[in-house]
Amino acid sequence: MATAERDYYEVLGIPRDADEGQIKKAFRRLARELHPDVNAEPDAQERFREVAEAYEVLSNPETRQLYDRFGHAGLKSGGYTPTQFDFGNLGDLFSAFFGDDIFGVTGRGGATRGGDIAADVEITLQEAARGTTRDVPYSVAVACTACRGSGVASGTAPETCPTCRGAGRMQQVSRSIFGEFIRSQTCPQCHGRGQVIPHPCEECDGSASTCASASPTTRASSARETTSSHAST
Repeated sequence: MATAERDYYEVLGIPRDADEGQIKKAFRRLARELHPDVNAEPDAQERFREVAEAYEVLSNPETRQLYDRFGHAGLKSGGYTPTQFDFGNLGDLFSAFFGDDIFGVTGRGGATRGGDIAADVEITLQEAARGTTRDVPYSVAVACTACRGSGVASGTAPETCPTCRGAGRMQQVSRSIFGEFIRSQTCPQCHGRGQVIPHPCEECDGSASTCASASPTTRASSARETTSSHAST
């Protein structure tokens, strides 16, 4: 648990009678602000853990009731311990809590927004002043032609995950003097897909995609155009 043991309602910035929608909205907002992927502050990860812990407790009716009656001490004596998440991927964290990603795209194994691409392009001072167009080559992920985007070797098929039995999520039940607590998390074996690939495609190694080169034409705006654009906004 967070060492300071701040009030969970205070952590999320919500009233004590907040409903489920208010709790979720507050967590989403704070998660986007505090996650180490987007926040360079030294204490960002610790503050994010505190927010995630507050959401985990208050979003569950049983742990929320226990907290409302007995506070942090009640949670401890009731056997509650915060879930340890991998903070390396913000999308995975939102999937663990909500079953969707940070942008609200629902569905197991669905496509999510990729990362931004940066490219260094050299232009002359004259081109910078007048504007120019250049081809910018980069690599993109495309569906593997060998397995047609399935990730499995020819003649084989994905199998139901033996760990979660196809559910994509796992539930852990703990019992204490305060009652029974059920915690749900993404299956660690299939990562929420509900299926595993025992015989992956040799071409893409089961990833269902390969890299291909692309070269779109990008136009560099002139300094004059940029100034005019800002002036009109």
